[in-house]
Amino acid sequence: KLMPDITVSFSDAQWTRVVAASSRIKAIGETGDVDATYLAALLKARIQKLVVLYEKDTAHASADAGLSSF
Repeated sequence: KLMPDITVSFSDAQWTRVVAASSRIKAIGETGDVDATYLAALLKARIQKLVVLYEKDTAHASADAGLSSF
């Protein structure tokens, strides 16, 4: 399968607010304003964590389903 190319768009006013919130978006100790590259990396990392959690939950559910009751 081809990987989808996902685009997220912000209005000028929304982007101004995103940049103003840079200190809240970035990790403690990171400085400067967020940009598109930073946000793309952040979203990819967060989605990866969600997928790993899903896979762990699915593996546990499969393992639990294989258990017999007493």
